[in-house]
Amino acid sequence: MTLAHIPKQKGVYALIVEVPHQCFIQIGKLGGFLFKPAYYAYIGSAQGGLYMRIKRHLNEKKKKHWHIDYLLKKTEVRNIVFSITAERIECRVAQRLISRLPYLPGFGVSDCKCESHLFYHPQKERLIKEVVTAFSPYLCTVVPALEP
Repeated sequence: MTLAHIPKQKGVYALIVEVPHQCFIQIGKLGGFLFKPAYYAYIGSAQGGLYMRIKRHLNEKKKKHWHIDYLLKKTEVRNIVFSITAERIECRVAQRLISRLPYLPGFGVSDCKCESHLFYHPQKERLIKEVVTAFSPYLCTVVPALEP
């Protein structure tokens, strides 16, 4: 799959990233986190369009602006889950995941009142299943890691 397969419409997405080894990462002003080896799902909104937002996330040469930028500098995106919608459902998705998966408190929530927008699980398939379930009733698509 290539970036050209990502739609240009507004939407909500989850980046599935792998942290293969335990590592400490400083996340801007939020502070440092010890990341366990696992798969992580970051829930975000792309009101300017899925294509442009995901393209930015995959660009290795970018200014660090969001919490996820610090994590992506040290990890690999393995899958992307997205739903085409003009509704801002990212907080709804995150709220559903709070009770179902472990999470990093305060990650990705500087513009909302959620506890977190970053969740993890040691099994990628289980993490993706939980994310897809949390998107319901909105239809979503799961794609493999993208080639530049």
